[in-house]
This record gives sequence, structure tokens and C-alpha cells, in this order.
Amino acid sequence: MAIPNKSLTPPASSRAQTYSKVFKVALIVFAFFVVFLIFLVPFSGDKINYEEADFVQLEEPDDDATVVVFETTEGTFKAVLYEDKAPKYCEYFKKLVKDGYFDDTYVCSILRNENGDNAGFIGGSKTKDGLANDDSNTKMTKIEVSADLLPIKGSLCSLVKQGGIFTKSKAGSVITFLNDVSDDEQLDKNLEENGDHNGLGRVTEVFKKHGGVPNYLQMYTIFGQVYDGWDVIEKISLATIVDEGVSDDEEGKNYQPVNEIKFKKVYLSTYKKHKENGYVIPTK
Repeated sequence: MAIPNKSLTPPASSRAQTYSKVFKVALIVFAFFVVFLIFLVPFSGDKINYEEADFVQLEEPDDDATVVVFETTEGTFKAVLYEDKAPKYCEYFKKLVKDGYFDDTYVCSILRNENGDNAGFIGGSKTKDGLANDDSNTKMTKIEVSADLLPIKGSLCSLVKQGGIFTKSKAGSVITFLNDVSDDEQLDKNLEENGDHNGLGRVTEVFKKHGGVPNYLQMYTIFGQVYDGWDVIEKISLATIVDEGVSDDEEGKNYQPVNEIKFKKVYLSTYKKHKENGYVIPTK
């Protein structure tokens, strides 16, 4: 997906179409291609084996783990960062946070799948529609993939520019916050048809228990996990979009929230200072 020089995302109309098509196509072909996403990583050429993966998102972090706090117009939520799993991106992201880059940024798109399920949202944009302006950080970092991180509900991910067969995807400053569109029946069918190779069974059980977007395996740099403020995540994900009720096939459908949603303040801290409600990863 080519990105214009001054844009974090495609123009509004094409971007909306792209989001819609990505979710439609991804979910339709999930049964046929998820195994290839698990075993063949097109960005590095390496195979990922989940048989002995340590799914750190399901474990309470150490007290000194870095936490990012998002104070939004809809409330506050918190996420832990995995600096040892996505070191380059976390370094990049932390600098932006320290510089106050994400303060007063927008949630620019609400993500839906073909059934209208809430797949999450995209935030951290300097503009309401996701287009870059003079204040936007358009730097890209190489995508980082870890077997220890899965695109479960509440994952913080980044993918702005997707590569092709011979090129690598790049991660940028806008952030995708995942909700849940996993299909237990499809997950079971895929496991039955393909067998438990490279830890597919373990991955299946995680998605069945905690939800997420299985189609994003190795498509994004996953670098964090929400653990507090789930009501806020849900509220933002359920926001009414500008073109609510318009068919996904309609050209130029607008997925921006009708009512402005902003990150008022985003700052770094530690888990020790922000664990008053405990470490909660909800189950389905």
C-alpha cells in the first residue's frame, strides 16, 4: 500500500475503502491463509514457532515495566510496553511520548469487520482524518515480530505502510488498538484442517479465550498491551462513525467517529505506580 510523501495514511476516501477491504478480505480468507501467516513471515523470510512461545501479554509485568497512560476524552486507559520484544519501535514510541507528540491527537478511524463487529480503532493522529500535517511525525521503523506477542484484544500495534513480497512493512506513529473479531468456530476448523504445527493449537486457545484479530499475526509490530481501562477501549471501539449505516461497498465510506475523540495527554510511568486495579486481561 503506497503512502503519499506527506501522509500517514491514504487519503480519506481511499483510506476508508482500504480499511473496509482489509477486514473483509482478511476475515473471508482466514481459514485458508492463517497457517501461512503463522509459518511464513513475509517480512523476514523466517518461520515463527509458537510451540514454546512465552505469551507475555497474559502475565503480570514486573513493577519496573514501562507503562503508557492514555488520558482521553472518553476516560483513561493504560498499557504495558514490551521493550525487549519490540526494542526499536518502543524506543521510537517512547521518544514521541516524552516529547508530548501524542497530546491532543485524534482517534481517526473506527475499525469494523464485514459483520459490523468492533475490531478496534486507530489513534495518535495529528488530524481528525488521519492525514499528515506539518506537525506529523512520518518516520518509519522496520516491523518487529515476536512469537511471544499475539494480536489479542487490547494489543497496541503499528503498521502504516505495508510491504510486498520482496519488501518489508514499516511501522509508524499512528497506533492501532485491537478489539475482538475472532471466530471460535473458524479457529477450530483451521486447527482441525491443518493440524497442530508450530504451536497453532496454543495460539488458537489464546484467541478463543481472550479474543483479538488473528489475521494480524505478523502483519503489525505489536509493542504493548492494555490492562486497565477496558470500558474506555470498548466505548471508543463502539463509537458511531460518520457514515454509519452506509454499505461497506460504498466508495469513500468514512470511518471517522462522528463525535471528536482525542488523546488529551499521553505519558510514561511504571507498572508499580499504575497497578491499583491489578493486571486484567479479560476473557470472552
